[in-house]
Amino acid sequence: MSQLPVTDFRTRWSGIQRHHLQNATPFYQAREEICSILEGKVVVGHSIHNDFEALDIVHPGHMIRDTFTTRLLSRLAGFPRERYSSLKILSSKLLNRKIQAGRKGHCSVEDAQAALDLYKLVEGEWEQELQRKLRDDEAPCEPSFASSNHYMQDEYWPEEVVTESQ
Repeated sequence: MSQLPVTDFRTRWSGIQRHHLQNATPFYQAREEICSILEGKVVVGHSIHNDFEALDIVHPGHMIRDTFTTRLLSRLAGFPRERYSSLKILSSKLLNRKIQAGRKGHCSVEDAQAALDLYKLVEGEWEQELQRKLRDDEAPCEPSFASSNHYMQDEYWPEEVVTESQ
């Protein structure tokens, strides 16, 4: 993989500016650490295909819960079948939570917590649907995760997020 210089920090969304990268972990090292953290884990997020693409990571599809692509949340929110909604809109409508309101960029922890809370709203139906699909595809049956409690047992979550969720 060739590494290119950063030309757009997407500061409006990321909050990152040029000076933040001066002493940053090198890309290849960060990527390896991220791959190590994600190995064997179910990843919950919103539009996370963008993150995987930026990192040049292929994560097994049955281990991804993307709140952007599931129809379950759109249906719960009362949106048309073909509509994909932003994390901000889904959080407002389904969680009664205002996120991404600041001018300094999105808070990655706030976004991750919102995606996880959205997932929890439809977790049972989502997991059952996935298990049916895996059986129908005659794919090897992966372990079923009956509860999302194990997602919050990750040492990489900030302490205040873990405390609030319990």
